[in-house]
Amino acid sequence: MENKLLTKDEVGEIGYDYSDLEMAPPDDVLFITEGDSMDDWVPVTGVVYDLDDDGETLLYYGEYESGLPHGISVDFHSNGRLKRKCHIFHGAIHGEDQQWDAEGKLVFQGEHVHGVLAWYKKWNSAGELIEQQKEPADDMLNLIETQRKFYENRDWNLR
Repeated sequence: MENKLLTKDEVGEIGYDYSDLEMAPPDDVLFITEGDSMDDWVPVTGVVYDLDDDGETLLYYGEYESGLPHGISVDFHSNGRLKRKCHIFHGAIHGEDQQWDAEGKLVFQGEHVHGVLAWYKKWNSAGELIEQQKEPADDMLNLIETQRKFYENRDWNLR
């Protein structure tokens, strides 16, 4: 998927409505239900989206592969403004992560490595830098390596 943001109409044309899907523990895999039996369920591959209760405002869309978030993930505030944009690798945030307040101001920018926050910057509503981590904390380095090995060695064919 390109880096441009999709509209409500675009995701409605190509995606699956989250409310029409089923989630199965323990891995929280999303399924398309094609029958009454779980044997008839198929893990979602494609775009999944969620609308507000009125069905008017797009709140979320993201790419899925084999039932897990995998690719771009985009959240919106209830006013329609961008809230968060990040990349997911088989269910874990991996790569750039940006977050905005309801007025559209950048309040967080960071990078995750297989679900572990490696570096970040946080700003207040006035745009002042209030917190920063330039590299992973020492205790996170081992966790990053453990996560990296887990994700590299896992069989992602869940069905």
